[in-house]
Amino acid sequence: MIEMRKAPEPGNTPAKITVSMIDNDLKNGISKAEMAVKYNIKPWEVDEMFKHPFLKGRRPSRKKALSFDFVDDVSTKETGIIEAVEAIQEVDPNQVTLEQAIDEAIETVEDAKQELQEAEKAIVDALSPTEYETPEETLLKAANVAPVEEQEEELEMDDDTFEL
Repeated sequence: MIEMRKAPEPGNTPAKITVSMIDNDLKNGISKAEMAVKYNIKPWEVDEMFKHPFLKGRRPSRKKALSFDFVDDVSTKETGIIEAVEAIQEVDPNQVTLEQAIDEAIETVEDAKQELQEAEKAIVDALSPTEYETPEETLLKAANVAPVEEQEEELEMDDDTFEL
């Protein structure tokens, strides 16, 4: 049964007032002015308590009182609430959670990145000259022309034959 909220009665000031006590009062709809009366403290002291980060900006909950007694005469099994909760809790084994989808996407991206790095390395290896060839030698080899040194030796040999 829901009880109508009653105004707090003046009491003695406790040695310790905790944040959880104030939180419970707010949940019960007790305002700052009513807290000052309940704890027998001054309004500015209540304001000081509400400077705490947990209480800052908090307001008492507003519970509306019914003008009649509302009684629950139906059991939870009859309403099917338990069955509905159990049905919601059943998980399809093929269903993928958000975390699993994110992990799979990260793995796929890492695999693609690895493949791109391998392809880049293969392209660089294919296009770069070998360690022992100069760029000029690589170009001459590609054009199927003998290296410059060999051409000079052939010219020198030809020069020897023309001597008189």
